[in-house]
Amino acid sequence: MLSGPRRDSRRFAGPLRCRYRDFLYTPRHAELLHLRRKESVQLTARFAAFFTLVLLALVPIWDGAYGNGFWQSQAVIMRLLVMGIAVAVLLNRAVSSKWRRRAPYLPMLFLVIAAALLCGFSGLDLAASPKMLTSHSFLLLGIVVLIAIMPLTLAEAGIMVSPIVVLLFFGAQGPVAGGYVPVEMILPVLLPLAVMAAMVQLYRTIVAAQEIAIDPLTGVYTRAFGMEMLRLNFEAAYRKRSPLTVAFVDLDDFKKINDQFGHDYGDRILEEAGRNLAHRFRSTDLVIRWGGEEFLVILPDLTLARANEVMHRVMAPGLADLANGLTQQASYGLAERIEDVISQPHNLIDLADQRMYDAKKRHDREQIVADGLSGRKISGAAATTSSARAADASKVVNQTVN
Repeated sequence: MLSGPRRDSRRFAGPLRCRYRDFLYTPRHAELLHLRRKESVQLTARFAAFFTLVLLALVPIWDGAYGNGFWQSQAVIMRLLVMGIAVAVLLNRAVSSKWRRRAPYLPMLFLVIAAALLCGFSGLDLAASPKMLTSHSFLLLGIVVLIAIMPLTLAEAGIMVSPIVVLLFFGAQGPVAGGYVPVEMILPVLLPLAVMAAMVQLYRTIVAAQEIAIDPLTGVYTRAFGMEMLRLNFEAAYRKRSPLTVAFVDLDDFKKINDQFGHDYGDRILEEAGRNLAHRFRSTDLVIRWGGEEFLVILPDLTLARANEVMHRVMAPGLADLANGLTQQASYGLAERIEDVISQPHNLIDLADQRMYDAKKRHDREQIVADGLSGRKISGAAATTSSARAADASKVVNQTVN
């Protein structure tokens, strides 16, 4: 009999569930969360760079006395260096793309270090005017405020504010305090608040990623998340020259279940089917609810033959227990990047979808695996011999799941 609604949040949430280390030190979260964090952090860094350029370039032009002091002071080289770093961050040229992927907060960290050094060198500048020092104070305070809206772990936020802590510790805040803003009194209060605010932003980002990624009914991943992850897996497989197989799964006769027992019962079937699919695959595989009673499974590093064996093992017990003592069966189609000569992720889905419908048309739940080169099909293989046939990667195996 079908069990009542039940959630296993540990398996369903997978790498997106909130853990203490996610907020303390984890350098790389789940791929979707990592992408969202990277976008937010890099956008904030570019805002900080624009803010820096406004203060260090436009304000001296606006104030003639400040402008003269700007060029006559001894720290002019340091200010020009900070402006150069800001331009590089604004144009996404501060660090290489490889390091932006690994540590997206690095451009912002460079800005923080540059701003702290600018304030430190200003202490040795006899030509620094109160207005100049005040602009440095606003620069430092503005950067701290922008750190507060970045989704950072405790370790990352600590690294971000460490240059300012060093500045305060060694008393280099003297010239900044010489302006009109007493930052030596404000920063000790503002810095811990900024660190806590950054962790709150990280929590909100994790929750938002979960809402985007997890289907509330089945507990597996959503279509939007699945498309993004398929693209990433496809690009990774292309770089590594490794196989990537997708399985398109459709529950058999599901409309009849809805018509006979109602949509609430149908939802319970979908829930159990999603739970069973999520539990039966590897942790590196992704189970996605594609729509209605359709699911998509991303199987990295599996050839068609190996993926067919896996799918047969997953489907054989059925995906849900029905009220009449039978089990809910499903049809599936497979497509693989290399064997099927696929160059785009959406073509992989289309081919697997078409093969699933070809299997469903046979009315005996045949699961189709196609030869990636010739497309030759061999029909009528029984379940008892399907494993042996699937071992031959050069063939297309149509197997019946009872």
